[in-house]
Amino acid sequence: MAEGDCKCEECEEGAPLWMVTYSDMVTLLLCFFVMELSMANFLDPGKVDAALNSMQAAFSSGGQHRTEHVHAKSSKNSDFKEASKESSHSLIAQLRDVIAAQNAKHMIKMTNKKTEIRLIFGQNGMFAPGSAKIDPAYFDILREIATELRGRNVNIVVEGHADSDGTDEEKNWEISGDRAVAVVNKLRSYRDLENEGEQFIQGDRVTARAMGEFTPASVSSGANELNRRVEIVIRGESIDAMNAIKKLEENSGGKYGR
Repeated sequence: MAEGDCKCEECEEGAPLWMVTYSDMVTLLLCFFVMELSMANFLDPGKVDAALNSMQAAFSSGGQHRTEHVHAKSSKNSDFKEASKESSHSLIAQLRDVIAAQNAKHMIKMTNKKTEIRLIFGQNGMFAPGSAKIDPAYFDILREIATELRGRNVNIVVEGHADSDGTDEEKNWEISGDRAVAVVNKLRSYRDLENEGEQFIQGDRVTARAMGEFTPASVSSGANELNRRVEIVIRGESIDAMNAIKKLEENSGGKYGR
């Protein structure tokens, strides 16, 4: 028989497989108990109790912490809405004062429509017939309005309007757009010389819109001067113009109303 060959019946049988697995499990249990005993001897019971109490307090107050967080968030939202409302009222009040100071000269109107402020110019010759050149007498009030709108979270649309003189609707459409662009450029031209020439109104906040002769302020005869106008529309999420201007109307006897 060759070296290393062995018949199975001549070999000793080893331990059953289940006994090996069982002995491994018993060994692990003994190691676990030894570790528990060691930790019990070395750890400070006071520290263990303190850690357990801290964990228990954290779990038991989790709902309260979430509630406090929600209340804090709600409070911040409420504060933001109040601040926005106050800012809106402040803007309307400031524009009202600007218009009141210039109204005898220019006959500018401030009206409201839902969530917008609308300033109507041109009822006293802002533009000559067939012209898109702004009367220089309006430069000061345009500057004051640009100053009040500086830093406000609002968007501005300047609507140009034409009268219905003549039969060339295309020409009227063009002149109304030119008037809107002229006012936009004038508003954008005002700068803060003390702050590196920063524009009061940046270009991305103001746009021009041509309205032609199709939305007249008046359809009565001789109303061409009223229809030859520009309207500055101020919109923003923080503006509640309807309620704010109604309040101003009540306080001023309707002077600044429709």
